Amino acid sequence: MNTTPPSMSHRSPPASRFGPAMALWLTMTTVAAAAAPPTFEADVLPIFREKCCSCHNADKKKGGLDLTSHGQALAGGSSGAVIAAGDPDGSYLWQLVTHASEPKMPPESDKLPDAALDAISRWIAAGAIEKAGGQPVARKTSAIALAAGAVAVPEGPPVMPPRLPLDVVTQGRRPTTVTALAASPHGAAAALGGRKQVLLYHTGSLDFLGVLPFPEGVVKAVRFTRSGKLLLAAGGVAAKSGRVVVWDMATAARVAEVGDEFDEVLAADISPDQRIVALGGPAKVVRLLATADGAVAGEIRRHTDWITALEFSPDGTLLATGDRAGNLHLWETRGTRDAGALKGHTGLITAVAWRPDGAVLASTSGDGSVRLWDPKEAKQVKTWAAHAGGAEAVTWLADGRLATTGRDKRAKLWKADGQLEREMAALPEVGTRVAATADGTRILAGDWGGGLTVFTAADGKPAGTIDTNPPKIESRLRAAEKVLAEVAATGQTAAEKAKAAADALAAAESQMVAARKAADEATAEFEAAKAREADAAQAVERWKAEAEFSRGHPPAK
Repeated sequence: MNTTPPSMSHRSPPASRFGPAMALWLTMTTVAAAAAPPTFEADVLPIFREKCCSCHNADKKKGGLDLTSHGQALAGGSSGAVIAAGDPDGSYLWQLVTHASEPKMPPESDKLPDAALDAISRWIAAGAIEKAGGQPVARKTSAIALAAGAVAVPEGPPVMPPRLPLDVVTQGRRPTTVTALAASPHGAAAALGGRKQVLLYHTGSLDFLGVLPFPEGVVKAVRFTRSGKLLLAAGGVAAKSGRVVVWDMATAARVAEVGDEFDEVLAADISPDQRIVALGGPAKVVRLLATADGAVAGEIRRHTDWITALEFSPDGTLLATGDRAGNLHLWETRGTRDAGALKGHTGLITAVAWRPDGAVLASTSGDGSVRLWDPKEAKQVKTWAAHAGGAEAVTWLADGRLATTGRDKRAKLWKADGQLEREMAALPEVGTRVAATADGTRILAGDWGGGLTVFTAADGKPAGTIDTNPPKIESRLRAAEKVLAEVAATGQTAAEKAKAAADALAAAESQMVAARKAADEATAEFEAAKAREADAAQAVERWKAEAEFSRGHPPAK
């Protein structure tokens, strides 16, 4: 996100709308804008008193936030810290006052004047200084940078599926919304969930690799293990049944089938040791099931709405879970003890993803933001507005960058610190799922219309598209037979044309031979005529000479 203050090219609301004190303050601020760094007491508190403190004071503390003092403002509210010193774009307060996130502040009102926004932005950027002569607040940067060598590379050769049937289980009249997408972290394979099947594709050639049947229903989530050896799919039939299936990628054999839900499974993951599957859905319960026999190993019943996202940490010690109401929690896998509530999102949790080293958890939400969390302290370390209208998915690249997509029809690549590195070309529809190849060179983004676009991470340009609704074998065979018939018909016509041309050529060659013979004969006649002409000319000259001689020598009388 651009860290520069909002553009002042558009007209600000009339100063009179904000009262005499605010009008005077705006005039003074405009004159002193280039002076010493802004401070809370001199530059920011007057704005808060005018527009915010009626709700955010020591008595009310709406949302748990008190903005009447420097210490309370930095302490934040019930959703956590709202000011990240040195980082305006990463400050939740800034997102609210610029209307980049919900709830917009001030509520049911226009944004603050440009000068006020500029003052708040510069104050945060300068370190959120309390008063003149004060020192900037130390900027928190823990857990953002990915340490070199922190991520273990999976051992052995890349894992790819064996030869699989290409006959799809179902083919719709049109592609359906992409609700389940994953790319292998150790192999050039991507998995796409669909109706009663998981479709596999090659992320390099984009070729269709085959089908894994999922007769249990519609696939709502797919996930590769971090070794790339196993593939998990979860789904079912809405309001009827839910199931989780795990395949061995090297053999395409089912190795586990767990869950006996009375509604579809919306989110699921398998623990790194492959002993436990966690699942959740409309029942508002996160269930931990043993892969060996499907027995319940634990349950989490603290959520108040549908479970929409969950994932085990890379070491398997923690489980992150999110729901439709915007609640996000960490749990200890052993004993399902509460390890912290991650407060901040104001919309449904659409995705969670652990960084490969397990030091940071990323989450996306319908509020449009991406948030990074320190799992050790259960605190937010970074947040930014990523997608207007809602962020739908997030995934980590092996080098610590992130890829996201959302309702603005864009897939985006972010640096480890949350700075925008690249925005991909526009998607046909709202982005719903995102994945990255093992080498980080390609970003896959699925959309609401059922499209699946593959982008080159280096330049953000499309590298191709994948058919998410491939035809059945019978349809492919009929199409191939039609092409064959058309080619055969074309070949017959071409053969007839070739024969006619050959006949014409033969006739032309015959005529050419006759013409050459006639020409040769005519040439011979011409040469003979010329010879006779020469002989006749010589005879004429001879007889002329004889006549001349005879006239000069008449015969004797």
